[in-house]
Amino acid sequence: MSLRSLINLRIVLSVILILLLGSVTAVWQARQSVAKEVQSSITLVLQMIEFGFEQAPTESKNNSAWLPQINALQQARHLQISIAQEGQKPVKFVTQRVVDEDENRPPNWFIKAVMTEYLTERYDVEMGDGSIKTILITADPMDEIAEAWGESKVFFWSVVAMLWVMFLAINLVFNSMLRAVQSILVGLHQVELGRYDLTIAKSNISEFDMIAVEVNDMSQALKVAQQNNQALARHTMNIQETERRTMSRELHDEMGQSLTAIKAMAVTSKQENVDVPTVADSIIGICDHLAKVVRSMMRTLHPLSLTELGLGATLTDLTNEWQRRHPALDINFHYDEAVEALDYEVAIHVYRVVQECLTNVVRHAQATQVTVMIDWVEKGDEPRVELTVSDNGVGGQVGAEGFGILGMRERVENLGGQFKSESSNGNGMTVTAWMPFIRKK
Repeated sequence: MSLRSLINLRIVLSVILILLLGSVTAVWQARQSVAKEVQSSITLVLQMIEFGFEQAPTESKNNSAWLPQINALQQARHLQISIAQEGQKPVKFVTQRVVDEDENRPPNWFIKAVMTEYLTERYDVEMGDGSIKTILITADPMDEIAEAWGESKVFFWSVVAMLWVMFLAINLVFNSMLRAVQSILVGLHQVELGRYDLTIAKSNISEFDMIAVEVNDMSQALKVAQQNNQALARHTMNIQETERRTMSRELHDEMGQSLTAIKAMAVTSKQENVDVPTVADSIIGICDHLAKVVRSMMRTLHPLSLTELGLGATLTDLTNEWQRRHPALDINFHYDEAVEALDYEVAIHVYRVVQECLTNVVRHAQATQVTVMIDWVEKGDEPRVELTVSDNGVGGQVGAEGFGILGMRERVENLGGQFKSESSNGNGMTVTAWMPFIRKK
């Protein structure tokens, strides 16, 4: 069931319940009003008759002079007045009826609901000749019932009109809300399809406007992340091609030429009058050079020592290599031996982050000192491996992340860790990161 249908159904059920309660209340109040009005009329007429006979002279009771006065009481509503005498048929005074039997008569169910029992009061009058005449006052509540029916109809239709206005007002509000919801759903569908440029329009309802702002911010963040991922993917492919070109050039320049030189020297050594020890020393020197080239290439491609010697020895070898290549750069390396139990899956990422940081320092920082710290930290029940690389270089603008920083961030966050880089002009750069500590199996 849609939200609109559910809301309308509940409104209709609420309206029906309100009308039923209002109708029951109106009928009960009408019944009480009819009973009180009828009893009040009878009481008033009795008091008037008693007062009239008390004030009337005694001789007037011996004739019919008081009958016109009784007849005047027929104007009283809800009453039928008759005079009875022993042995004679009662004389009834026809009262004035307000209700037109054909047009204004209330429905039978309403009459039965509010009808009270007919009440009859007696008042005996002793005549001068000793006879007694009885004035019978009988209640007839039809006039009051008709009046109550009219008031009930006015009340009922007033309630219906008020509920109808409320229904329209609620539907107008919900129509505005549903339009905002529909706009948000359309925006989320566009996000699902990868269309992050579309934005959700503002809503007049503050809560929905806040949702629209959050969805728009999310779309913008996803757009930036998509652009970063695309740029990082392109950069990764460029790095792969660069590494392949570099490897091809080194194989051609270093190994190719060295192998050619070794072959030439080997051929020379077969000739007569050749200084074989000198040729052998040259071949040994070339082989040592090739070994360094191969180790450098292997370190670049994959540090085999990581699985054989551990993370500490591999990072020590890495820092020593950078120190050898750049003597002017002072590298301070601190390593917590507790990190040695780190699983290879995390250790290789720690190594790559440190390697990338040192590469950035040499290429961009113009630093003279860099500090590398690897620590094991206990955070509640979740141990972590934390690394910090800081330098005293030229620094840069915070947020101006290059592909190297983006690549490190991706590595760390993909493992469930956090990455942070802080830098400012002239104050160097500090990279801090932590990753979950997974022990070796």
